[in-house]
Amino acid sequence: MAGGGHNGLTAAAYLAKAGLDVEVLEGKEELGGGVVTHEATLPGFRHDLHAIAHIFIHGNPMISDDELGLLSRHGLRYVHPDPSMSVVFPDGDFIAFHRDVHKTAETIAAISRPDAENYLRFHEFASPLLDMLLPAFFAPPAPMGALLSQLDSTETGQEMIRVLMMSYLDVCREWFEHPKVIAALTRWVSELLIAPEEGGTGAFLLMMVPFIHRYGMGYVETGSGALTDALVASITEHGGRIRTGAVVRRFLFDGDRVSGVELTTGEELRAERAVVANLNIKQLPEMTGDRFGADWRRKVERIKPVGFGLLAGHLALSEAPVFTAGEHAGAAGFQEITAPLPDLLRAFDKLKYGEPIHSIPSIAVPSVWDPTRAPDGKHTLYLLSYAPTELAEGDWDSRKEEIFDRVFDTFCAQTTNMSADKVLARVVHSPLDSARFNAAWPGGDPGHFGCQLFQFLGYRPLPNMGYRLPAKGFYLVGPSTHPGQGVTGGARAGARVVLEDLGYDFAKVVGTP
Repeated sequence: MAGGGHNGLTAAAYLAKAGLDVEVLEGKEELGGGVVTHEATLPGFRHDLHAIAHIFIHGNPMISDDELGLLSRHGLRYVHPDPSMSVVFPDGDFIAFHRDVHKTAETIAAISRPDAENYLRFHEFASPLLDMLLPAFFAPPAPMGALLSQLDSTETGQEMIRVLMMSYLDVCREWFEHPKVIAALTRWVSELLIAPEEGGTGAFLLMMVPFIHRYGMGYVETGSGALTDALVASITEHGGRIRTGAVVRRFLFDGDRVSGVELTTGEELRAERAVVANLNIKQLPEMTGDRFGADWRRKVERIKPVGFGLLAGHLALSEAPVFTAGEHAGAAGFQEITAPLPDLLRAFDKLKYGEPIHSIPSIAVPSVWDPTRAPDGKHTLYLLSYAPTELAEGDWDSRKEEIFDRVFDTFCAQTTNMSADKVLARVVHSPLDSARFNAAWPGGDPGHFGCQLFQFLGYRPLPNMGYRLPAKGFYLVGPSTHPGQGVTGGARAGARVVLEDLGYDFAKVVGTP
């Protein structure tokens, strides 16, 4: 296993559970990729450097059925705020996303009663799609043609195809009336790091609305790094081995079959049955000596990146923020600040041209829900802003603190008690810092590239490639493959393909009938 991020560890844990002799090679001295927790500011303040809110992983049988014993044997625990999140306007209006869809509709009704009813109708419309897609989300994806053919056989499915091809902004405008409701839902789905007008993104509104009500959002107790620790424990429990500081330089081949890896030290390691890469597919042409040909490289190089990056601040606070929107909005696990239309769309336009923005940050204070993350009475703040991957003026190293100051001012304006004197320490990471943090994150994108329909589901990363690379025994897992970005444990699907190719019954491996 080349790469010890959470997806590489997930795949390795399933392979080790099947009884295979597994070795994980991680180039850094720390495992987990973006799923790590550091005392980044001061001792006792535990900050999730990248992945913080765990959402889609709760629909994964790895968690829902505890297939690897992460919950029952390896100490993984979640806390689930309810409401999971709130989207807040500068004037104090907000929508709170509760597990109970009707409670969510009640907060929408305070802005628009017709849209409260529209939201319930949309939830009813989208839920069958989630029922259909969720089992496939953590299994090898069906060929895109087969999926579309299945949908095309019913009138409801035809409507879903139409939505899949639309932008999420267009879907919001088609289903909802009030500009604030449209803005709130658009702001939420923009977590994809894709501009609202981009086509082929409508699927995410269809999935996110029913999912948040079915599963909610979770914080890992003690920090996201505890998920990494639990996966490591599962691997070693079944005899797997893990090496850090082992940087893979290139992959080795024997004829048409992958045979191992060469490290930057010159050491060669041989694999008898399979080599799995938990890397960005765009790293592979160079690491394979272009053995898959110029056409394959061209297809990889044309994969479209996300539209913008992230500027993240980790702050140690002397007290918890009190939000001006009130206790209900402030009680959510995550707060997302939005602007009304068309100001919201103008903010995204600025990102296209390298201009930083500060008006729509995301806010999380996980220590409110998990006191282990900060000393008594103190708190950790995760303050995130969308940002251009490259600035039109200046560079990130010289400007990140100044730009983040404006984001912090926006945050303070949404509270009654926050100011610079409540900050005990802070660390700011720009998109450039994230790119330096992980070689698989071009432009600082942990998701590797965008997830528009033409590079999603069975078309991620290439049409109907799945997880098999063009050499026998060679596989790819991680955000470059289905289901894509985020903390999902999605490499479960890739591990299933490897095991089935090797003749294993995956259902028996995971202990299901």
